[in-house]
Amino acid sequence: LGGERRKVSVIFADIVGFTKLSEQRNPEQIVTLLNELFTFYTEIIFKHGGIIDKFIGDCVMAVFGAPYGDEDDAISAVAAAEEMRRWLEVGNARWKKELGISLEIGVGIHTGEAIAGNIGSQKRMEYTVIGDTINIAAHIESIARPGQILMTAETFAEIKDEFDCVSLGYHAIKGHRKPIEIFALSEE
Repeated sequence: LGGERRKVSVIFADIVGFTKLSEQRNPEQIVTLLNELFTFYTEIIFKHGGIIDKFIGDCVMAVFGAPYGDEDDAISAVAAAEEMRRWLEVGNARWKKELGISLEIGVGIHTGEAIAGNIGSQKRMEYTVIGDTINIAAHIESIARPGQILMTAETFAEIKDEFDCVSLGYHAIKGHRKPIEIFALSEE
């Protein structure tokens, strides 16, 4: 149990409108759909050097920079999020034809320090990251519109030479006294 302080980039990617979808479909269809989506997202995240921290219902939390990292972790995180968005277009084409549905995701990314390590008890523990960095990423995701990849100024500062983004101005974030600047990855 315990951990070490690390600089990480954290992604939260959540299906927009999942509650409505769950009401309209049987649980078996939902599980099949989620498993397929998460399988592809896991491969994309791994390909870009991240790890899956956890699946939270219809949301995936990914971390870049723990347990190992490098100076390009933020770039890798944004590249993974962009590829996840592109892959969803492919998945949606098939799901629309086979199931009559399509999915949209909202993504939030934040870069900062966190404690990475084993959290829990001696009998049940899991490797995860803990800290305000994770809370901010989750809050950023919660304001993302369908298809949007949002990030904080901290992430933008590290990726601005690699990706086109636009500032959406300052937004209040639950639990923070000062609003923070949010950037959106340009949609190609």
